[in-house]
Amino acid sequence: MKAYHENRSYNSTLPFTPMLLRNFSFLAHWHNDLEFMYVAEGSIRAGVNSESRLLRQGDMAISCSGDIHYYDSRGLESTILIIVFNPRLIGYPGGWPQEVRLSSPFVESSGKPPESPEALLSAAAHDRITRMKLEAEERPPHYELLITGLLYELCGLILRSIGSKPAEPGRDRRLGTGLTAMQGALDYLEKHYSAPVTLDEAAREAGMSRFHFSRFFKNATGLSFVSYLNHIRVNKAEELILHTNRTLTDIALECGFTNVRTFNRVFRQFRGQTPSSLRR
Repeated sequence: MKAYHENRSYNSTLPFTPMLLRNFSFLAHWHNDLEFMYVAEGSIRAGVNSESRLLRQGDMAISCSGDIHYYDSRGLESTILIIVFNPRLIGYPGGWPQEVRLSSPFVESSGKPPESPEALLSAAAHDRITRMKLEAEERPPHYELLITGLLYELCGLILRSIGSKPAEPGRDRRLGTGLTAMQGALDYLEKHYSAPVTLDEAAREAGMSRFHFSRFFKNATGLSFVSYLNHIRVNKAEELILHTNRTLTDIALECGFTNVRTFNRVFRQFRGQTPSSLRR
């Protein structure tokens, strides 16, 4: 798992990336780009803002601009298709959708009749995403136009099938304030994971009470504050172990662990092995 406010870069002039991933987990993060995830096989837990679902084959998670979202495959088997793209490709450089919000960030088609709106959207999404992935990989002439057209079509189908609700200034303002505070908290942890960050400190950074922050954080990320912070620290430590010759003690201290004993315990808890086993 990884975590951050993601500023995406793309390998081509087209701000679009398709991915086929197996047993994928990713810590709660957010970005302005749109991210559509389709479950091709198996099942995976997904969260978008304060909602979470166990998604199965044919289901989707739709993360709009600024949504805090995560994927969790622990104890599960899955193959997923993900596309990430800049909303300017569909004419919304400031974020999509505008002035409305989706009725739900999830499309749950598993177990539904083939003629149901959810099943029809699932089949259409799988077709469009698969075609876009093939175009992006092979890059035949004018593939950029074709991908852009398919994105317009897919976004239109999502709005038509899922539906949208008019913006509710009061509710959306409260939700937006909470999400903005949580975005700031995630950014803060990404920047200060090496320091002895506490729950109280993070709550103050978010402008919330300890209790409210703890509850909101768990709903938005699917993890407790301590577990999320330790995931970041273990991720950073693993990178340093694999790509530097620094001692494990130095790495442990740089990544925010107070001693090697705690580092070994937490690392084994998340990776199923000790840090030293990565260098054998």
